[in-house]
Amino acid sequence: MESATQRAVAELLREVTGESAEWEAGLGPATRLDGDLFLDSLELVALSEALAARFGPGVDFAGHVAGLDFDALLTLTVADVADYVRART
Repeated sequence: MESATQRAVAELLREVTGESAEWEAGLGPATRLDGDLFLDSLELVALSEALAARFGPGVDFAGHVAGLDFDALLTLTVADVADYVRART
């Protein structure tokens, strides 16, 4: 079952990508930011800013992503983002 944080992450992803509500409904915990959504670096920065605005300045997702190795970045999921947010709020 999806958590409220995962739903919030999906909503923010829709906002930063400009996609539809139907697109958002197709996102799940295992949806990969790179492998499934093909987010570019600008969208990742926009997501980081949106996460900080929604959850507070302690959520520095851009800093977190910068510290990931290539394989971790490729497999980063909606659930991973939600877990990161929950750990910092």
